[in-house]
Amino acid sequence: MPSSEPSLRILARPARSSLKDNPYTSLIYREVERAGLSVAEYWPHRAALGQWDVLHVHWPESVFDHTLVEALPTTESLLFGARQARARGAKLLWTIHNLRAHDYVHTSFEERFWQRFVAELDGVVALTDAGLEAARDRFPALSQKPSWIVPHPHYRGQYPDTLDKCAARLQLGLPPSTRVMLVFGRMYEYKNVPALLRALRSAPAEDWTVVVAGKPRNQQIKRSLESAGGGDPRVRYHLKFIDAADAQVYFRAADLVVQPYREILNSGTALLALSFDRPVLLPAHGAGLDLARDFGPPWVQTYTGELEASTLARTLAATAALPERTDGAHLRMLEPAEIGAKMVRVFRELVKA
Repeated sequence: MPSSEPSLRILARPARSSLKDNPYTSLIYREVERAGLSVAEYWPHRAALGQWDVLHVHWPESVFDHTLVEALPTTESLLFGARQARARGAKLLWTIHNLRAHDYVHTSFEERFWQRFVAELDGVVALTDAGLEAARDRFPALSQKPSWIVPHPHYRGQYPDTLDKCAARLQLGLPPSTRVMLVFGRMYEYKNVPALLRALRSAPAEDWTVVVAGKPRNQQIKRSLESAGGGDPRVRYHLKFIDAADAQVYFRAADLVVQPYREILNSGTALLALSFDRPVLLPAHGAGLDLARDFGPPWVQTYTGELEASTLARTLAATAALPERTDGAHLRMLEPAEIGAKMVRVFRELVKA
């Protein structure tokens, strides 16, 4: 039910334009609008010329994974629009998903952007306590900015989910009896997928299959994945963009989702796995610690050091009793309606600050 408080005007970058790749922002702003606030999709001219209460920015670093010809005009436009919006009374809010571009190749240009962007901020939102701490370590000036923790909502009900394990494995050509481990999403170097493939190959007698599903960032990463597999027939590559409608095929076929990342500030993929009732194995740092604290075993398992076959064996055994489907009780702390209400409170507190 809409609040009796005055409505606020939110300009979101992005609001719904990222729905095809990730429904996160659409989930958040749907709930924000239900509370009576207005949300508009960011465009540079809207930031510079419109009248807003909050300019809310997600993933400002992502353009640095492209060329400088794309990155520099985009980031300069964002900085200009933010200054103009703030001059008209808006507050600039950043939700911290990453602390740098995934590739981090345009380092000097990106660092200059961050210096200027952080200086303009009126507040920040982190998804986890560890994420906020890491952001303050990287950008000490954030310690002087108002901050809030607003967790990532679950994705249950946001993707098609009609298949059972048998049907999903049939579509992928997987034997019904093998234990399937899935690594899912865009393939970047920092995700350290070869570590999982090496662990698999070190256990040649195990009836395991690893499905690698997602488009490599570049040809070098594609070659490294294929090389790490070493021709092991238990590795199944689906090195392509996975449409949202097909996500259920991969998650419902899996017994375990593995994320052997070198860095893990946040993980939408882990939330997606849990939304499909699949347990997750990830390193015991960053978001791994927060997820392990919030969900606990058997849903979230962590490891330290190098990923080894013994860790995979223990985790598969520890999660074997989980049902194929659940009623979603393990996700109730992350209901979109509650997360959206928290974001509404952030907007109202920021505007009053």
